[in-house]
Amino acid sequence: VLDLESKNEKEFRRKLRDCGCSSKQTEEYLELVESGKPEDQIGFLKRRRNEALEELHNASKQIYCIDFCIYELQNKGVK
Repeated sequence: VLDLESKNEKEFRRKLRDCGCSSKQTEEYLELVESGKPEDQIGFLKRRRNEALEELHNASKQIYCIDFCIYELQNKGVK
């Protein structure tokens, strides 16, 4: 759980880094924790999840493109 009561601040910040949060996003989340509104924290984490999913989709597209380039080169006789 990402709340300050269950972890010391260093571990808490590490967990946010593991979630892919930038320093700015970490500070933004810490402000939400201090405000005591879990629904805002959930909204923040859902937005971060959507960002990570978009990054994953973009990486997947890049891998597909790379694989296609390799395929084209191999069909031209390049090994």
